[in-house]
Amino acid sequence: MDSIVITRDKNSPLYVQIYSYFKNAIEKGDIAEGEKLPSIRGLTKALGVSKSTVEMAYQQLCSEGYIENANRARYTVAFLDRSLLGERTKNTNLDSNQFLDPLDSLKIEYDFASGEMDPEGFNFTLWKRYVNKALAETQRLVGYGHVQGEEELREQIVQYLYQSRGVMAHSSQVIIGPGIQSLLVILCSLLKDKHSSIAFEDPGFKNGRRIFADHDFQIIPVEMGKDGIDMETLKESQADLVYVSPSHQFPTGAIMSIGKRITMLAWAEKNQGLIIEDDYDSEFRYYGRPVPALKGLDQRGSVVYLGSFSKIMPPSIRISYMVLPKQLLTLYREKATFYKQGSSTTEQLALALFMKDGQLEKQVRRLRKLYQEKRTIFFKSIKDNLGEHVILEEKESGLFTVLNVKTDLTSQELKNRALKAGCRVAAIEDYALLNHNGQVFPRLILYFSSIPKNSINEGVRLLKQAWFQ
Repeated sequence: MDSIVITRDKNSPLYVQIYSYFKNAIEKGDIAEGEKLPSIRGLTKALGVSKSTVEMAYQQLCSEGYIENANRARYTVAFLDRSLLGERTKNTNLDSNQFLDPLDSLKIEYDFASGEMDPEGFNFTLWKRYVNKALAETQRLVGYGHVQGEEELREQIVQYLYQSRGVMAHSSQVIIGPGIQSLLVILCSLLKDKHSSIAFEDPGFKNGRRIFADHDFQIIPVEMGKDGIDMETLKESQADLVYVSPSHQFPTGAIMSIGKRITMLAWAEKNQGLIIEDDYDSEFRYYGRPVPALKGLDQRGSVVYLGSFSKIMPPSIRISYMVLPKQLLTLYREKATFYKQGSSTTEQLALALFMKDGQLEKQVRRLRKLYQEKRTIFFKSIKDNLGEHVILEEKESGLFTVLNVKTDLTSQELKNRALKAGCRVAAIEDYALLNHNGQVFPRLILYFSSIPKNSINEGVRLLKQAWFQ
């Protein structure tokens, strides 16, 4: 056995150095099975350390199964099948870069594919005050919290939905979760016994599709029209479950007409179907009042409503919510014992106080004003720089636009050229299952929300240079 070298000024504690030495020696086979380790007294004297230091190292090795101490005798090496341990050194045959797309290593200066918040749009100092108030609730913070989410926040969400979206609900119907995707996992567990397929807008929310597919639902893509999902195709699909975002569809930006909303509710009643409404970024309508939610028209409990704070608050505050119709509540309560609340109790309480003081309404107004200014700058820049090269689909809502690019290049080629110029864009086809052969030109999705106002024009100018020069 080689002598043990320990370094007293090393960042690693002395007992960890001793532990690591014996662990590595045993794994490499330098110390054989059944061989005795130095006695605690002998090693203490040899290394000039305290008895407790050696004891802690040996106890850690023993707890991990590297050594044994039968009948309080000397510690001996336990049996290990070293063939299963493999080499402990770095595998020089693997290069992490070989798994990366070469374009991923390019520096992105202008991320038009990201719908993240502009830091200018949130008062972090103010938010910190509410977090500090929530942290004073020490007794509540040491538990897991209510499985549906904190009652104060659920009550505030009910008020907010009624005032801003025309949705009437009770706090007992509200389920809080750390993001829409986690709520969809719960929803899948509630629906899978009665439903085996689900219709999705196409193009549409691909992460949502994936979650339902992972829970063995058959995905039925239904093409989008100018005013929402194609109802005739939906009726022909025989589906009795559909996922829609009627107030501002992603990625087309379509808004479902009132006539189609009524038709969809009638379809659900006739087929005993269920509509899952994802009220995606509905707060950002720049002219006129926001379009009421489909759930606000629902008189028979045919709509499951999904909402999130991720566009009006920093998305790192992981709070989304789901409003269940009453017929699903009993089933949810039967299954609720299998789930723990995933959202931070601290942030739930802080958000409830924030909303109670009227700060959320102020926050929405602040963002709406900021994004309307950026939208104006963005559209002007597109017209000035790209002009006759594109067809701009101007919508009255949302944080993104769709560009039809007049070119022989494919969407992927346009994306790659943009990346090389330091810009990231997305394409409509990235979110589609169907082959949309009717497209005359590539259709690209460009967000403006996260890019600073004074940088928008330079980003668009780089796109022009990448695509047309």
